[in-house]
Amino acid sequence: MKLPRIALCLALLSTLAHAAPLSKEHRILFFGKDDRVLERPDHMPWQTVGQLETRSQTICTGTLVAPDVVLTAGHCFVDEKGRFDPAVSFTVGLWGNEYQALSRVKEVQVDKAFLKGLIHKRDGLYIPPRIAPRDFAFVRLATPLGNRQGTIPVFSGDRAQLGQLLARQNWTVTQGGYPVDDQRHLRVHHACKATKLRDDGRLTHRCDTLEGNSGSPIFIIDAKGQATIVAVQSSAPPAARRKQEDNMSVSAPMFRQALQAFIAKSGKPARK
Repeated sequence: MKLPRIALCLALLSTLAHAAPLSKEHRILFFGKDDRVLERPDHMPWQTVGQLETRSQTICTGTLVAPDVVLTAGHCFVDEKGRFDPAVSFTVGLWGNEYQALSRVKEVQVDKAFLKGLIHKRDGLYIPPRIAPRDFAFVRLATPLGNRQGTIPVFSGDRAQLGQLLARQNWTVTQGGYPVDDQRHLRVHHACKATKLRDDGRLTHRCDTLEGNSGSPIFIIDAKGQATIVAVQSSAPPAARRKQEDNMSVSAPMFRQALQAFIAKSGKPARK
């Protein structure tokens, strides 16, 4: 299997305010057709999903899981030369040129084994399979936004329990974020399919994602409309391998314990 290349975060285009035409390769990246819809981030769980910007003006998607903590992907904070690229801000409620709240970032925690294990090549950084399940990160905000926007619980069971939950939900999940073709509006794929919970803790799925969706939440939404994060988006295969491979995310059992410890450092308990 070819290694996934770090390519799902993107340089922020400050002048891009509306949807741009999809390139041929972007269209191929979808599973059959583009099933995403625009979703205003003014209600749960979408009001907790926001846009992270790094020092180099790269963007990713993240979700409030505690008043001052955002969950996202680890590779969002590594540039193509392997240097650490810290987050500088997190914005929620982004819709066009308006947003609900913004905070600067105090701290970013990326798994050390993930950073150490990245492979450097001439055309960029690659994630070998042995560290791919560690592609997660936690961001601490200078201004807690969760008290106003709310927070989303993270699945607290083990891999076997997550498999049982997915089976009960008929392997139906929901994903949303801020993709390359529309950096100013939230785009969501409702009721997309998770396909396999791998032994290494990664969850494959067929939600329609593009660059910029790195770190976006994979939700299970129950019959009452309550959302739980079961994974975070990590990588997608290139267009040439779309028919052979699904998108890849990191399931909650891989990072739940580390996330709890990170939240506890701020003195604010995680949601049950």
